[in-house]
Amino acid sequence: MSTYLVAERFKSIQGEGAHTGTPMAFIRFIGCSVGKKVCAACDTDFDKSYSWRGGGMYTEHELVDWAFPYKHICLTGGEPLDQDLKPIFGEAAVRSQQSDTQFHVETSGTVLSDTLTIRRHGSLWICVSPKPGYLSSAIDRADEIKVIVPGLGPGDGWPTLDDALGWARNGKLVYLQPRNRRLEIDRDSLMYVQDIVREHPELRLSVQMHKILKVQ
Repeated sequence: MSTYLVAERFKSIQGEGAHTGTPMAFIRFIGCSVGKKVCAACDTDFDKSYSWRGGGMYTEHELVDWAFPYKHICLTGGEPLDQDLKPIFGEAAVRSQQSDTQFHVETSGTVLSDTLTIRRHGSLWICVSPKPGYLSSAIDRADEIKVIVPGLGPGDGWPTLDDALGWARNGKLVYLQPRNRRLEIDRDSLMYVQDIVREHPELRLSVQMHKILKVQ
C-alpha cells in the first residue's frame, strides 16, 4: 500500500487542451521538482495540503475510490511524475473490469519516469507543458504538448515558437496557451496567441476554459 501527499482533489471539467469540456476527477500532488523559482508566474497551489479543498494523505485505494465512477482521472501538480503512479494505475485496473478509465498525466517533461512508457490499451494520456530542462524523450511520448505563451519565468530554456512549430510539423498535437492571471483570462495574452495561431494554423489555442466559466 502506497501513500500520497495531495494538495487538493476536485471534480470539474477539463479547461485546457484536447479534452476541454470533459468531466474529470483531478488529483493534485504536493511538490514540484521544477519549482516556482523557475516558474515565477505559476498560478497553481501545490506547496501544501489544503484540507478544505480535499487535500491530505491518501492511499491509492482511497484516491481511486474517490475518483470513481469518473472515466477520466487527471494526475497533476506540481509535478505528478515525482510520484510513483503505478499503484494508482493498478488499483484502477482492479476497480474497472472494462479497462475504460483514462488517466491524464500533466507533466513539465523534466522528469525521467517509466510512467512515460506505460500504455494500457490507450488509457494513459500524457500532456507535456515543457519547462526549462524538458527532455526530448518526454516530448516524444506526449499525446499533446501545451506551450505557455509567454513562459512562466525569466531566462532561457523555455520552448520557443520554432520548437512548437517543429513539434506540430512532426505530427504532435500542439497547443499554445496564453499566460493568464491567477483567476481570470489575460486578454492581451489571449489576443497575442490568437494572432500566432492565425498565422500558423498547424498550432491550436488552449484558453483555460475553467477561468472563463469561473469554476475550479
